[in-house]
Amino acid sequence: MTRPHLHIRILLATCNGADQLAEQLTSYESQSHPDWSLDVSDDGSRDGTQGLLMRFAKASPTRAIRLSDGPRNGSAANFLTLLQRGVEAAPGAAMAFSDQDDVWLPGKLSRAADWLVAHGAQEGEVLAWVCRTVLTGTKLEPRGESRVFPRPPAFGNALVQNILPGNTIVLSPAAARAVAATVPAALRAGVPYHDWWVYQVVTGIGGRVGIEPAPLVLYRQHGGNHLGHHDPVRGRLRRLGLVARRRYGGWIDANLAALTAHRTMLTPTNCDLLDSFAQARSRGGRSLARALPDLGLHRQTVQGDRLLRLLALTGRV
Repeated sequence: MTRPHLHIRILLATCNGADQLAEQLTSYESQSHPDWSLDVSDDGSRDGTQGLLMRFAKASPTRAIRLSDGPRNGSAANFLTLLQRGVEAAPGAAMAFSDQDDVWLPGKLSRAADWLVAHGAQEGEVLAWVCRTVLTGTKLEPRGESRVFPRPPAFGNALVQNILPGNTIVLSPAAARAVAATVPAALRAGVPYHDWWVYQVVTGIGGRVGIEPAPLVLYRQHGGNHLGHHDPVRGRLRRLGLVARRRYGGWIDANLAALTAHRTMLTPTNCDLLDSFAQARSRGGRSLARALPDLGLHRQTVQGDRLLRLLALTGRV
């Protein structure tokens, strides 16, 4: 089968990842989609990460590999500035986010490219592709697969929940340009997670999200994960702890501030939804809890919707 001609720039954010980075770099070389290059933003590593990257670049003289310094302001800022740089250099390329400690299965980029091309990536369609993952231990021993979300991607979901695994996202050129245009506002507002921000922007402007049911990334679970995956009990308890400390409401504040700065990019329906959500939040309490389903704001499960209403009632949304 002939692979679609779609250049993909891999966006790798690193920080003290030398222990596991080599396996990820090797997995890039094993991709069945050959048309890729690599942009790396290193956020001040003090281990052997930078040396490993330079050796990898030297060993691949025909492959475009670009190394740069990160902003040293957290993972979201590192990924978003990396995306902005990538789009400025190659506005016609697709962009694939990559963590430093995963391993991509050989068909990962080819499946992404197939879907993006089939759905109009080369004709300017705003598209985001993600896949499921194999959850593993530190030695890549399988522990299960990531969850399947029952409800389709939508802006009404994206405003209150992220379902895009950032370590699997591949953006069409148009989607990459759209998200890149929002990066200054996102950084000023302090949006907490780059993948959640991508989900909001892509759905907010009327783009399409494709979710590949096959797990194509080995997602290493360890103490250094930013949040960990949705499924393990430890990851869920960690999230609930952050919610209990009212972090969730702060995340919503930041996301809404950044979205408001780019409200003209949103579809008219989603612009109205953004305004209505902001107004309902200003009233808070029971008024907000009652408004959530009427506005179409929802999480992925009935239990999640109940939790969302409880958070609204207790001033945590």
